[in-house]
Amino acid sequence: MKKEELTALGITDEQAEKVLEMHGKDQNEAASKLSEAENKLAAAEKNAKELTEKVKAFDGVDLEALRKSAADWETKYNTDIAKAKLDSAVELALTRAGAKDVDLARHLIDTSILKLDGDKVVGLAEQLEKAKTDKAFLFGDDAKETARIDTGIDHGGATDTISDAQIRAVMGLPAETK
Repeated sequence: MKKEELTALGITDEQAEKVLEMHGKDQNEAASKLSEAENKLAAAEKNAKELTEKVKAFDGVDLEALRKSAADWETKYNTDIAKAKLDSAVELALTRAGAKDVDLARHLIDTSILKLDGDKVVGLAEQLEKAKTDKAFLFGDDAKETARIDTGIDHGGATDTISDAQIRAVMGLPAETK
């Protein structure tokens, strides 16, 4: 639209300028909206292209096999964690029961019938008592036991009757030469 066209219709120059000014504002707003819509469309097209490329990366992938594999791994993880917890609980119980050798004593416990119920191991107490009865030598307080080394010397008697030669012999030293 031009000013001459408006004045030809019988509109004054001032009115024609105001109409052109208003028309210009409307065109600018429309151009702005159009530009904004074009930017949104370009962003949407870019996003669609990226998503299409990501989907192509999974082309031929069996989702059911992936789900099954993830479920299998989760089951294995849960089983391994439960076994580790049970083993730790058995080891702790054996230690508390005074097992001299936890590894040997562990072989007396049938873990296949044990169940972990929170912090408690169901079925362990009975097996532990049976093991302590059947194999008492694996359990006990080491501090109460003493070792006796036979040196050939009467330890309960007076030591003033022991000669230097006896002491040297017990210690594996050669006889003293004078």
